[in-house]
Amino acid sequence: MKVAVIDFRSRFTDDIEMMLEKLGIEYSTLRHDVGPEDLDGYDGFIFTGSLDTVYEGGKLPDERLLDMGKPILGICYGHQVIHHMLGGEVRRSMTPEHIPVTIVTEPSRLFEGLPSSQKVSMHHDDEVTRMAEGFRCIATGEHCRYAATENEDRKIYTVQFHPEDEGNECGTEIFRNFARIVNDEKD
Repeated sequence: MKVAVIDFRSRFTDDIEMMLEKLGIEYSTLRHDVGPEDLDGYDGFIFTGSLDTVYEGGKLPDERLLDMGKPILGICYGHQVIHHMLGGEVRRSMTPEHIPVTIVTEPSRLFEGLPSSQKVSMHHDDEVTRMAEGFRCIATGEHCRYAATENEDRKIYTVQFHPEDEGNECGTEIFRNFARIVNDEKD
């Protein structure tokens, strides 16, 4: 199994790489503008965070990546980018969060085997205010309505928080679950 980390210049990209190494997952970190033609041999994608804002000219990936049928994990800005590109809405958050918060999860392959309440590391000024069509909310926080979402048909999972940051109770397990999803979906 090999995963492409699609980097939007996140300050947490090194942490994602360390998490993947810790789990023994082969990966490459690639620029946000990589095209599908450069992704042969990759079984899944991780979209990183960024300091950009999607509604103010922020970096966007090649939209064809969303239609390749490979599992995707969108983290923070990656979560926002996916919903923005697929017709959802992202706005400035009424309550920006840069602290550990508690989320409550719904059953999902991404949270399989994890407690329904867990502490996560939020670092965001923007948030998804309307999900893209076909997604369902799988986690909420006190100030973040869509802390995590999924579209199982498209194999896309998104989280507003940073599971790679050490402030998470279950970050390693979330990455392990995503790796299982990728492995299960391999051709």
